[in-house]
Amino acid sequence: MQRIKMGKTSELSPGSSIEKRILAKRIAVFNVDGKLYGIESDCKHMKASLQKGQVKNEIVTCPWHHWQYDIKTGQCLTVDRFKLKTYQVEVEADDVYIIFD
Repeated sequence: MQRIKMGKTSELSPGSSIEKRILAKRIAVFNVDGKLYGIESDCKHMKASLQKGQVKNEIVTCPWHHWQYDIKTGQCLTVDRFKLKTYQVEVEADDVYIIFD
């Protein structure tokens, strides 16, 4: 397992997100009402970045074709056979990390 720095807490005000490409995968961290969630950021439909999607009640909606995912579990709510990988998020001082295996 690796701990990978995603950014600073100052970059993640409530309702915002950050994204990074790690080992050919896009990973996003979303701030939902002060709680941070790490999730794979490529929509399973056509690989659009979910980081640019709208978030409401811990559900992110893909900006391209409106597929929806539960940020906490990664479960696709549009086509239930799909699921995105989720990641543990840690904060140390002002730094935000994901645990990547």
